[in-house]
Amino acid sequence: MQDLLKTMRRKSEELPPAQRAVAEYVLAHYQEVPFLSVTALADEIGVSDTTVIKFCLKLGFDGYSGFRRELSAFVQSGITMYSNLENRLDELGEQSTLDQVLSYDRANIEETLTNPINRQNFDRLLAMIGRAKTVYVCGFRTAAMQAEFLAAGLLQQDRNVVTVIPGTGHYADQLSRVTKDDLFLAFVFSRYSSDVIRALHLMQKEEVPCAAITDDAASPAYGLADLSFLCATRSCNYQASYAGCTALCNAILTGTSRERREETSRFLRRLEDAFTEFGTFSR
Repeated sequence: MQDLLKTMRRKSEELPPAQRAVAEYVLAHYQEVPFLSVTALADEIGVSDTTVIKFCLKLGFDGYSGFRRELSAFVQSGITMYSNLENRLDELGEQSTLDQVLSYDRANIEETLTNPINRQNFDRLLAMIGRAKTVYVCGFRTAAMQAEFLAAGLLQQDRNVVTVIPGTGHYADQLSRVTKDDLFLAFVFSRYSSDVIRALHLMQKEEVPCAAITDDAASPAYGLADLSFLCATRSCNYQASYAGCTALCNAILTGTSRERREETSRFLRRLEDAFTEFGTFSR
């Protein structure tokens, strides 16, 4: 990565003016570039998408996607919770914490639910869930909470669901039971759990239908799944915000319950009887 930055500095004077502007922007903001689409980056610099792509080709990449993956891998390796905390608190300054969190989460929800990739893949995911004999929902670390939330909702629709998360047994044993008739749905966010990525590789090798809910097209999970969903996770804290992901899960559960209305109603009635029998809730 350092060699790439040195190359950009060395070649910048030889580039046409528009491509030189791209090089100068990337050198000054390379930590932000992995989170920008080619169009967003071009708009930020004031050049065309074609100029950005030509710049990437000039550096020896096959296009913007490869260039962004290289930057993303470097940036991810340097991101720590400590550095995130310092950077975010500096950005926050004296502004109201509640107002800032609300602003970030509102934007995350809107960006996630209006993302054209998510809208294009949404009905296809509902169909995959409907066809699956068993839905395996996987997520590690903080992503485990999102996985459990979606899995719990699908269970309440009387579906066969298995959660593959830390603390629930040997996940290798669970993964070995997945078949082509099932669906493997993975939650994976920066800093991208290597175990979940390996699981996706295994599912791809076994030709198991896969879906990934992640945060960026540069995520290593993005190209491993048949369907991918992108959730905005910007935060003013050292932890990512999962408000957008939670909203997407709510949309998925709403869609699947509409398609399985009678089964869901029957199961929820049985569940309410169980709540009464065990005195689950305080009166």
